[in-house]
Amino acid sequence: MKQTSSALYIVAIILVILLPSKKLFGAEYKGLISVDDYYSNDSGSSYDFHLLTTRIRLDAQKLNKAGNLSFHFEGRERNSLGSQDYSSSIRNERIDTMNIEYSRNGKTDYLIGRLWPKELYAERIDGINIVRHRSDSGFGLFAGLKPDPYTQGFNSNYSAAGVYYYRHKKNSNANFAFIHNGYKGKADRQYLYGQTSYYLSDKISLYGTMTADVDQTTKNLDITNAIVEISYRPDYRKGIAIGYSNFRAIRFYESMDFIIDTSTQQSYYIRGDYRLSDKYSIYGRYDLQTLYYNSFEAELNSSSTYQIGIRNDDLLNSHISMDLNTTIADSYGSSYNNYEIQFSRFFNDALQLTLHSAYTRSMSDIVDYTDNILTYDLSGHYTFNRMWSASVSYQGLSAKDYETETIISRISYKF
Repeated sequence: MKQTSSALYIVAIILVILLPSKKLFGAEYKGLISVDDYYSNDSGSSYDFHLLTTRIRLDAQKLNKAGNLSFHFEGRERNSLGSQDYSSSIRNERIDTMNIEYSRNGKTDYLIGRLWPKELYAERIDGINIVRHRSDSGFGLFAGLKPDPYTQGFNSNYSAAGVYYYRHKKNSNANFAFIHNGYKGKADRQYLYGQTSYYLSDKISLYGTMTADVDQTTKNLDITNAIVEISYRPDYRKGIAIGYSNFRAIRFYESMDFIIDTSTQQSYYIRGDYRLSDKYSIYGRYDLQTLYYNSFEAELNSSSTYQIGIRNDDLLNSHISMDLNTTIADSYGSSYNNYEIQFSRFFNDALQLTLHSAYTRSMSDIVDYTDNILTYDLSGHYTFNRMWSASVSYQGLSAKDYETETIISRISYKF
């Protein structure tokens, strides 16, 4: 039985309730309505997928005389136009955000409903968020229930709470938080989160983010995810960046009924670009990645990836942008070579057409298998006016054992 509390019905009721405030208090409304049509035909599957998804985003501000009351909504409704769907457990209606925000003297914000904590997009909750603002910094706390991770519906088994601090200055930004996730009253996950970006000068910038989880069995603090990158751009013609990343799977100690491998994946990389002339520029990247998995043999633990490319902003004075690149990778007992080209052109600042194609030769030493994969897609985006736009793309893929074709279209109305 289809549930009647769809995102479309809810937002229609909300609009009926809120519209009178436009005349009474001069309320302001902005948002987006889009309809996506997705069709996919895969020769390796016994059926095709054809989905129609409607998305609505609404931000209503100045809903009272003081002008400090707001409402935020974002939801979607999906309908299967084909005979099959991905899974019967996937809900057709989802509410991503729906909350009321009250600002007191511009210094303290109170939000209640389904929300991402303001100034910290690490968790989504059905609850309350309070933020205290200073001139260039602030702190907040939030608590409530978490939407079901599988259906995004209301579920009282999952909970979340946290405290955080943020700072926004001219040459730096930072967020720090401690977050507790619960499941049926027990600690499911606890972690520290931090993110910062800092401009050491007008030529050098530093970016970093880290998540460290509390091991619920040993109470040790283990780094789960981390990224550090420093970039140097002495002028508009050239730039270089060096970075490091560390990732491991996130473990939920109560809601997961299975054990996951928490081995570490590390990567060091360097990338750069150089403008040869007003139209031509070259770029490249090198990644050295290591997997610390006990199940992997030593010779399969490392991977190297090389990429080099060239761009042209106005090919043969035709107003066509071109991007040509190749990637060579030796990856954990397998390797691949990828060759890619893309052309793009704007017409009258309203229509953009893009043609893209790639050829990949993939080889595996473990199973002695080689595959040649050809992908191609043509897409267009047209802006009718400030409010209306439409896009469509056709994507095809041809490999040794299967072929796929996908058509995606969208029409959007911004108000």
